[in-house]
Amino acid sequence: MFGSDKEKGSIEMIIAMVLSGTIGYFVVSAEQSYWNVVFLRCVIGALCLLGYVLVTKQLTKEVFKGPVFMTILLGGIALVGNWVLLFASFDYIPFSISIIAYHLQPLMLVLLSAVLYRQYPSKAILLWLAIAVLGLWLVVGIPYQEIVAVIFAQESNQAVFGLLLALGAAFLYTITTLMTKKVSQVPSGVVAVIQIFFGGLFLLPWVDFAHFPETSSSWGNILFLGVVNTGFMYVIMYDAFQRLSTTLIAILSFIYPVVALFVDFIAFEHTISILQTLGIVLILTAVSAVKFDWKLGKLFNLRFG
Repeated sequence: MFGSDKEKGSIEMIIAMVLSGTIGYFVVSAEQSYWNVVFLRCVIGALCLLGYVLVTKQLTKEVFKGPVFMTILLGGIALVGNWVLLFASFDYIPFSISIIAYHLQPLMLVLLSAVLYRQYPSKAILLWLAIAVLGLWLVVGIPYQEIVAVIFAQESNQAVFGLLLALGAAFLYTITTLMTKKVSQVPSGVVAVIQIFFGGLFLLPWVDFAHFPETSSSWGNILFLGVVNTGFMYVIMYDAFQRLSTTLIAILSFIYPVVALFVDFIAFEHTISILQTLGIVLILTAVSAVKFDWKLGKLFNLRFG
C-alpha cells in the first residue's frame, strides 16, 4: 500500500497533526479544567491503547527490559512534563504568545538532533524552517509590539518566567520525540500506552474529582479526545516518529497550527486575516519543499532562468 517507510510515516504524521489541530475545540467544549481534561484523556486513551496492544499481541516481555523500558518511561515523563509546563505558562503570559513559543519545538528538534546525533540540517532545510516559523508568527497573529510590551512591562519577571515555561514545554516535547525514535524496535502502541498510563498517574494530584463532567455532551467531547485524539493519534504519531527523520518530523509539525486556525474559523467563527492567509501559504510551502525535496537552485532557475 505504501511505497516506503517515509511515505507511510509522512501520511501518519499529517493525519496526527490534523487531529492535533482539533484538540483545542474538544478541550473548550468539554467545559472542564485543563487538569481534568488531560487526566481523563490519559485514562481513556490508555485503556484504548491497552486493548489495542493486547488484541494485536504487541506487549511482550522484551518491552520491560531495563534500558528499553527506562527510555520509554523517560519519554513519558517528558511528555507529561510538557503538558504541565505549557498549561502553567498560560497563567503568566497571553495564550497566543505561549503557543508561538511552544511551536518553536520543531527548531529545537532539528538543533538537538544536530548536537546529539550529528544530523546536521542543510542550508535549504534551515531556510524552510525559518519560513515556516515566519508563517507560524503570521498565523498566530501576534503584533510585535504586544510581545515587547509583555516582556518589558512592569510584570516583566512573570512574563519572562511564562516564556521560559512555554519554551521548557517545547524542549520536553522534543525529548519525548527523540526518546520515541530511540526505541523504534518497540511497537508504537506499546510506547504510547506506557507513557500515557504513567502520565495519568503523574497528574493525579491536580485532578478535581468533585467536578467531573455531568452532561453527555461534555463526556462525548472527552471520549473523542481519549479514543481518537489520544488512543488512535498516538499510535500513528509515534509510528511516524520511528519512521521519519527529525527534519521531516519538525517541518510536518507546522501543519498543527494551520489546522487549529481553520477549526477556530469553522467552530468559533473567528475570521482569518490576509496576514494569516499568507502565513498558511508560507507554512504549506515550507512543508511541501521539505516533503518533496525541492532544490533551491532548481526553483531559482525556474523563476529567473
